Amino acid sequence: MQHGEGEAQAEFPSTLDAIGELLEWFEQHRPGGLDDMVWIQAQTALMEGFTNAVRHANALLEPPPLVEVTLALVAGSLRMGIRDHGAPFDLETHLQAHAAEGEEPPGLDGLPEREAHWGVIILSRLQRDFGWSIRYEPLAEGGNLLLLEGPGGDS
Repeated sequence: MQHGEGEAQAEFPSTLDAIGELLEWFEQHRPGGLDDMVWIQAQTALMEGFTNAVRHANALLEPPPLVEVTLALVAGSLRMGIRDHGAPFDLETHLQAHAAEGEEPPGLDGLPEREAHWGVIILSRLQRDFGWSIRYEPLAEGGNLLLLEGPGGDS
């Protein structure tokens, strides 16, 4: 569903099988003039946020609710929102803890232990290395909204 100029919104089934549909929708709504690297970063953040909504936030809810996704180019910034229906989660604390740990060890050492934290690693890197703003806010009506904002720019 389209909402005004430069903004799109859609709902997707809370299943990893919906990733193809999500990516197709995302590509169809790519804002013109957006830097390719920002688009790849946005796609990575979208996949991580959607996967977390499906695997964690909505996983125990029956039937699993839809995941709402919004996308807009506003004042030169790419903004995305991913709404889930799960319990609140303190993402900021996890991002700060990752930042305090510094770099991950090279190679595959500790890979199984880190797997559960890849999302935090990805989002932390987007913040630290590429200037993304990332917030995860509980909603008054229940659920949460992952807000991601990255730089726009020209291709």
